[in-house]
Amino acid sequence: MRSPTFHSVSAVAATLAVVVLAGVACSDPPASSPTATTTVSLPAVDRAAGAGARADLKESTGEVVLPMSAYWYSDRENVLVNTAVAFLIYDCVEDAGFTVAPWGGGGKALQDGRYGQWSRPLAARNGAMPEIREIPGVMDEQPERPALSADHQAAETKCSNSVGRAGLPELLDGLAGDASLQNQITRNAVALTELDSEYLAYRKSWEECLATKGIKLSEQGSWSLQSSGSREDGIRVALLDLDCKDASGGARKPYDILAEYQAAQMMDHQAELNALAEEKADAVVRAKQILRDHGVADARL
Repeated sequence: MRSPTFHSVSAVAATLAVVVLAGVACSDPPASSPTATTTVSLPAVDRAAGAGARADLKESTGEVVLPMSAYWYSDRENVLVNTAVAFLIYDCVEDAGFTVAPWGGGGKALQDGRYGQWSRPLAARNGAMPEIREIPGVMDEQPERPALSADHQAAETKCSNSVGRAGLPELLDGLAGDASLQNQITRNAVALTELDSEYLAYRKSWEECLATKGIKLSEQGSWSLQSSGSREDGIRVALLDLDCKDASGGARKPYDILAEYQAAQMMDHQAELNALAEEKADAVVRAKQILRDHGVADARL
């Protein structure tokens, strides 16, 4: 068992980061247009089969919890698993004869903004800018590590490649190239939502309301809006945006439609999803044990 030291590896900086839920841009990415969506092959899904499913919109943090969220790592679980992987890479680097400098271990995640701003308290504080959630690490924040020699950097790269994920799955929504069942359900639900008649009527009403207030979309099909660029005007526009969403059925409506399309698909795959939930739970348990073996106290887990 390793001594309880806390180290960092620059080669795994991407591994250590919490994958952001709503993209990294300050404005929301444009929504896919209905025309583009119709070119995608989609399953026939009866939304009514998922009736009653709802999104949990956490207004204080900007987090959105959907039915499929149970099969992805939470922000906290992601930090635990990624830090456990990092510790195994640190071990490899130390075995190669290098001393590895400390790292803080925390992460950040952005407010979900796929349908624009939806939280009035956050709009009043941030405008359309996403709220940033700080995810505590398993250790105290550490000073920046010194520059590394070429040999040290090569050892970190080699260890990162050889350790990989160490058998701990990367269960994160929206990873490029992910053909997993849970990602297929999630992608299908997004596309089906954008074709849904209730969603389209909601969006049409919202756009018409914005027009009466002199507010323009950043681009066609987008959920982001034009403003002067000042903080004050950004807040003004975001609050008017929410006024129009409320007048059209509420800012949560597209998320609830999305939740129903997720839930409707889940019914046909519950056995597979149950197995996935067990895999996720096992990965978190194993990650916590790896962290304990490296001296992390249970209070930090």
